Amino acid sequence: MKKTLILITLVLSTLTGYAKPNFEIPEIKKYESAEDCRKDNDIALKTAQYYLSAQLPEEAYWTLSAAQYIMTWIEASDDITVYIDKKRGLYLKCESTDIASQLAVAYLAGCTIYCLENKQKEHDFNMHYFAVSKMMTYYEKNREKTGRDKIMDGYLKDFKKGKLKAKEEKKFKTKD
Repeated sequence: MKKTLILITLVLSTLTGYAKPNFEIPEIKKYESAEDCRKDNDIALKTAQYYLSAQLPEEAYWTLSAAQYIMTWIEASDDITVYIDKKRGLYLKCESTDIASQLAVAYLAGCTIYCLENKQKEHDFNMHYFAVSKMMTYYEKNREKTGRDKIMDGYLKDFKKGKLKAKEEKKFKTKD
């Protein structure tokens, strides 16, 4: 039922332009060079912020465009390095792949914001936890619309109690 609602909203959003962001999300499939990508760093920042703040399902069409752009920008950029593995990628543990993919983009949007605001390329614990906190906030805000995930609900509970940071720091710093 939720997928049907999102699909209907996507169609309506497309037809009406409803909830369109106040800037143009580039429809770039691939950057020719890292330098071309760097010229769009300000757009990458706006797009990442938009993705995390968008209201679902009303803005589902535009969040899809934002997600695609964030992935394209991260792939081409030499201004950011993100390492993902099962230990650090909380969203990889989701029972629902639909929720996991949305949370993956929320995490990458958080990394993008941290990278560009702090002018930091390396994926260290500070970037990781900033992205985790953005992802948790995104999940909490949208879980009634996208569906709940028991594992993510546990992480959210720890996040709200202030216990997630210490757990993540320990996992982030241990070698495989």
